[in-house]
Amino acid sequence: MTVPKGAPISGSAGSVEALAEQIAARAGRPVFGVPGGGPSLVLLDRLERLGVPFHLAHFEGAAALMAGTAGRLAGRAGVSVSIKGPGLANQVPGLAACAFEGLPVVAVAEAYPASAPAGRAHKRMDHARLTAAVAKGRRAVSEQGPDFAALAAWAEAERPGPVVLDLPPKPEKDQPPLPPAPQAPTGRIADRVAGARRPVVIAGTLAGRLGLAPLLSRLRVPVFSTAAAKGVVDETLPHAAGVFTGAGGPESPERALLPLADLVVGIGLRPGEVLGAVPFPCPAVNLDTVADPAGEAAFHLAATGADPADLAPLEGAAWGAGEVRAALEAARARLADGDFLPAHAFAALERRFGAGLRLVVDTGDFCTVAEHVWTARAADRYLGSGQGRYMGTAIPMALGAALHDPATPVAAVLGDGGIGPFVAELKLAAQHRLPLLVLLMSDGGFGSIRHRARADGLTERPLTVHAPSWLEVMAGLGLKSGRADDLGSLARGLAGWQPADGPLYIEATFQPDAYRAMVRGIR
Repeated sequence: MTVPKGAPISGSAGSVEALAEQIAARAGRPVFGVPGGGPSLVLLDRLERLGVPFHLAHFEGAAALMAGTAGRLAGRAGVSVSIKGPGLANQVPGLAACAFEGLPVVAVAEAYPASAPAGRAHKRMDHARLTAAVAKGRRAVSEQGPDFAALAAWAEAERPGPVVLDLPPKPEKDQPPLPPAPQAPTGRIADRVAGARRPVVIAGTLAGRLGLAPLLSRLRVPVFSTAAAKGVVDETLPHAAGVFTGAGGPESPERALLPLADLVVGIGLRPGEVLGAVPFPCPAVNLDTVADPAGEAAFHLAATGADPADLAPLEGAAWGAGEVRAALEAARARLADGDFLPAHAFAALERRFGAGLRLVVDTGDFCTVAEHVWTARAADRYLGSGQGRYMGTAIPMALGAALHDPATPVAAVLGDGGIGPFVAELKLAAQHRLPLLVLLMSDGGFGSIRHRARADGLTERPLTVHAPSWLEVMAGLGLKSGRADDLGSLARGLAGWQPADGPLYIEATFQPDAYRAMVRGIR
């Protein structure tokens, strides 16, 4: 680390200067946020002197998501910054999404010191209670620690998520120690794995964090991933069976393949990573590093172990290549049964960019389509709200990915409900000429809910978007924009975009009735 001449770094172990040094040495860069005029601005000044880039967000919740996404891609906790009270409150939605998706982030927030009298109430909120449901925990900058490295390690540890760091005007004297690591399972699953003749694997995000992707690619048995772990097994391989949700319809690959298995082998199979945690039609075991009695009960697990060596017998099994191919082909044909649907749009994206694109998907029926038709070759090339199904996350996640790795083009795919919450953040894409494609898949409303409202005879008025086009808004934000009403116009728009030229917005419109019906039988 080189400090520019004239910018000395000094101070006590708990000072802002020391915190800046620790962030520069440890965090996944860059830093995101909305600072105030107190210690957060001093922190950013010191980070700037240390060469750490900062990106100003329009909403603190978006900053948390950008930081968490950069942290996931870097393998080190990201950093978001806000003022106290309302600023941290604005971070909460982003921290909640990071908690759902297992994104490691340290959320730094200006704070009153613990000794501040109750009469000092300007912007004062109880940070501990405010963030209790969305963070792994909270500590304040103090003279005795824990330091930033320890807090970042806490955010990164299984299971990754947000940690809040209060930044008072002066360091506190001390803080409670960090909690111990969660208890690991003590059982073994090797014998059950070795005895299976037709095993099926379901890999969660833990498989990627344990570095098991090479093993999964070598197998010759059906391998599913959870939506959050999509790409942890290269989906171009013949045994890659796609996404398991626990809520697949009668035409989904999971419903076709699981009844043929004699054992389900989970890897980090947890209720939070599926839509339905239910018993399987055959016995099931799970590899995990964290004991989860609720998950064991929900899936009716016969055994849980923590040793990856227990998976070795899987390499001796072989079955299911033909069954996997038939199940995937049937599901993809069902999703593409129409003239112009999201399945055709994803296919056009794949033809244009292949493995060179990072896809970021918001939640909605088009997300279900992407899970089944998009071919992910690595887990870091497909991002989304697979666990929380948190609407609106695609824009800040895509921005965090593009700012962390500007060499890889990013496509953010959103629906009518998800495009609005963080749209102002796209000014960052124009400012930095990011290689970002924003693709709106529009049927004029909340398509994933409207078909349920219609089936139950309920009003569709709250689910219909007034003036759904964003073309003029995008042009005002500095994005080149275009409209696609069929596959030909979409293909031409994609062919004319060079990621090095900066961001592009394409508005793809679909016939509402066909859109509502497209996932029938799959979800």
